[in-house]
Amino acid sequence: MLIVRENLSKMRDLTPEQRFGRGPDMNGWVNDLIKDGKYITGQPFAMKGYYVSKSGAVSDGNFLHDKEGVSGFDLIYAVDLNDAVEIAQRCPMVKIGMAIREVRPLEEFPE
Repeated sequence: MLIVRENLSKMRDLTPEQRFGRGPDMNGWVNDLIKDGKYITGQPFAMKGYYVSKSGAVSDGNFLHDKEGVSGFDLIYAVDLNDAVEIAQRCPMVKIGMAIREVRPLEEFPE
């Protein structure tokens, strides 16, 4: 999984058009991954949500007030962790310094 981390404080007050219009075109990168059979799915996260804990649910929690946070994800097929890192390094948002990609393998629950 490629997790997108960005400066959320810069995005908080943007309209969706402004938010997605300010970045590079991601379609070429995604289409290349699809063509190579390496793309499963991906999606940006909305700039609203809830923190849910034992003590309740809080709307628009701290994640929207933090400077850096998770703003989306891409689920990919990769041969190994090094392959996933190489794919993440080709992301246009990473190349221009707009975002960081956290590369995390998925793990099976033990039986």
